[in-house]
Amino acid sequence: MRYSRRASQGVVMGIDKPGIWSLGIAVAPVMATVVTQGPFAALSVAVLMSPLAITGLIKRHGIALTQWLVWAARFRLRKMMGRTMFKRRVKRAEPIIRGELQLPGLEDRFQIWESPSGVAVVWDKARQTASITCMVTSPGMARHRTQVMTAHDRERLTGALMQVAGSWTRRRQIMRVSMQERTRPGTIVREQRTFDELGATGDLAASYQEALMRIADESVLHPQSITLTIDAGGGAGRAAAKDLGGGKAGILGMVEQEIAATTESLRVAGFTRVMWTSPREWGAWGRGIVDPVAEGKIDIRLGTAFEGIAPELAGPMSCIDEKDYVETDSAFHRVYWIAEYPRLETLPGFMGEIASAETSAGVPVRHTLQIVGTPVPIEQALRGIRKQRDSWKQNAALKARRGNDMTIADNADWQNLDAREQDLINGQGELAWTGFVVVSALSHEALLQSCTSMELAGSTASIELVPLTYQQAAALMTVAYPAGTGM
Repeated sequence: MRYSRRASQGVVMGIDKPGIWSLGIAVAPVMATVVTQGPFAALSVAVLMSPLAITGLIKRHGIALTQWLVWAARFRLRKMMGRTMFKRRVKRAEPIIRGELQLPGLEDRFQIWESPSGVAVVWDKARQTASITCMVTSPGMARHRTQVMTAHDRERLTGALMQVAGSWTRRRQIMRVSMQERTRPGTIVREQRTFDELGATGDLAASYQEALMRIADESVLHPQSITLTIDAGGGAGRAAAKDLGGGKAGILGMVEQEIAATTESLRVAGFTRVMWTSPREWGAWGRGIVDPVAEGKIDIRLGTAFEGIAPELAGPMSCIDEKDYVETDSAFHRVYWIAEYPRLETLPGFMGEIASAETSAGVPVRHTLQIVGTPVPIEQALRGIRKQRDSWKQNAALKARRGNDMTIADNADWQNLDAREQDLINGQGELAWTGFVVVSALSHEALLQSCTSMELAGSTASIELVPLTYQQAAALMTVAYPAGTGM
């Protein structure tokens, strides 16, 4: 497969919207001074406003410097107001309200419902959306970078997954799709419990127990999940919920329909395991990210009545937001944005380099990879392509007037538009994809080492990882607790 490069056309001459705003704000006082006081007075105003105009033209990681300054100012303001440090307050005299998820900056926003079939439904009161999560397994999900698949199998699995993604774009009530892969230390709780129940003794039992202990030290888990966010506040989602009775009952009825449709389509696509999470299982997913030390205790509950963790207790007890990392209960995290995918032709499975990233000591990097897709209706996607074509033509006309030739990057942008339009005409749905990688460690020093290893793995996979500066806590909550909030 071949990924398209990031478009560089912008609104005009490669300048994006923040840059246009910066230039407009800088030029407006100069023009006003020219009209009221003359050109000589306008020169001094132009000198004063020139830094603002320059920040709109300079880019960092393809983003205008003006936008970075806005992010930095907002972060410093939150830090002065004490909003970068979250400490959960639990009143001992009052019972905890079940079903309320408390997250930093998103207090009293999420409720945890349970569908008639026992599936966790995360209700966003602000956006009127319902999110459901399923754990999945597919033969195409690489366990290690050395896994070998035939070209036919890769093509078949990729095509089947894209068909499922296309069906999501045609169901207007689906607002967002989040796919996650985690890498964490493994567990042998079930195996150890079964062995203990046997009550075996002797040399053979001792040898088997030693083998279990070695496996416990070396095992690594790669659980994968898919989260669907359903818009129940407007459009097709609101109408569907109303047809099913309206209110909470109508929303849960719509959720049950999506569960059945998605389960069938994923199994047809080749997924060997599709298991929708219960409220306690959903809570264990997020809690394991912000508090990895507690994962061992949560694993011990497997197969018991208290399996997982209560969702109202899944949020972090503390969260300290810094410029390029965030500290939670028992871990330090750094969130990366996947700014660029491979520009050269590559094979499916290249993300295995990220999934199997290891430190210099050979220890797997604890991380969470999330790919978020926002379904784009076909007519809206075609309109977007037409607007981008108009911008490309305007830039070409301006360059022709200035005597500048079109570059290879400009031609690549045009070819990308042709390829996207051809895919839409062929019936393939379009999802606006965004990728995030959360690297976690138990100490700040270990985090820096793990981040170095992850960045090396990203460069090996031809992926550009950019830290989300000044946005670490918000990004971590979005990834750790998939509820369709987006970034």
